[in-house]
Amino acid sequence: MSREDPQFRIRLPAELKEKIEESAKDNNRSLNAEIVFRLDASFLNELNPDELLSAEDALLLVGKAKEELSGIIFKRTFNEINKKVRIGHTSFHISLSDLELDGLSDDDFVMVFQKTFQRLKDLGYTLWDTWTVDGFTAEIPNKKPT
Repeated sequence: MSREDPQFRIRLPAELKEKIEESAKDNNRSLNAEIVFRLDASFLNELNPDELLSAEDALLLVGKAKEELSGIIFKRTFNEINKKVRIGHTSFHISLSDLELDGLSDDDFVMVFQKTFQRLKDLGYTLWDTWTVDGFTAEIPNKKPT
């Protein structure tokens, strides 16, 4: 996107603007970039199943899908942790078998987990070394009160 691209003014309900701002922050994008990303993705998702995709369009769709997948893993992880903490758990298995991650390349596999794993580490959680296409486990480390 460049400064020469056309500008478009739009009115948004306050709640929607807040959701977009939160999503932009979570995805390390500007508000404008988040809106453009989401609009662009919505058009790619409307493709007719019988229509053949060019390799270029397929790559765009794959890139957007990986970003979306990363966001799904992030949200699922913290929803599960928040739910389990409230009932006394200190370790949390995040099940991802329904996402069919086994088709990802090794680099893409690492990339879709990067945001979630970094945030978990920043918040003081530890990750078990065994993470697979079916999921992973995080836990609150055992620290003695001081």
